[in-house]
Amino acid sequence: MKHQQLPAPDEFHVQAGADAVGDARRRIVLAARHWNVPLSDSALADVELCASEIITNALTHAGDECWVRTHWTGQFLQVEVTDRSLRPPVSSTASPDDTSGRGLAMVECFSHAWGWVPKELGKTVFFIVAAEAVLTGTTRLSALARTAQACITQARSTALWASDTRRRRKARTRGQALRASTAVEALDGAGWSA
Repeated sequence: MKHQQLPAPDEFHVQAGADAVGDARRRIVLAARHWNVPLSDSALADVELCASEIITNALTHAGDECWVRTHWTGQFLQVEVTDRSLRPPVSSTASPDDTSGRGLAMVECFSHAWGWVPKELGKTVFFIVAAEAVLTGTTRLSALARTAQACITQARSTALWASDTRRRRKARTRGQALRASTAVEALDGAGWSA
């Protein structure tokens, strides 16, 4: 039996800045493509969305820097974001008028699992996305249904607050417009319409 050689993890430092989150998520997807990870374009879009959320959370709530580690296990793509805050991540339920607060709920819907572990000087928040072949039958259908529901909820709430120009400007600066666009694209990719 031939043993498959797994690629070395991709690890890098992220410093807060205008393009920091975008550059980081693109690097994660490029690593996955370079490793020939068996994830569809839709699944890689989910990886981008989840990475954006936890990197943005780290830079916004835990300081101006974080460390990202992307790892292919042979079955899962795992992305870890380590910051210097001891405060655990909190998944909250945002009202339709809120322009933030949906991040971890979306990570929960778009990834196959997520969590966090405390570190001596902070914490690591992680999520995993399974290779397409791992999710089959009812499990795959359930994952698609959760994703579609999250997309519909996000698209509806985005429509409510995007009509206000002032909120739209705030959303762009916080990356909300990108998250909403990615959610709608994922919804379209899954064959659902809002």
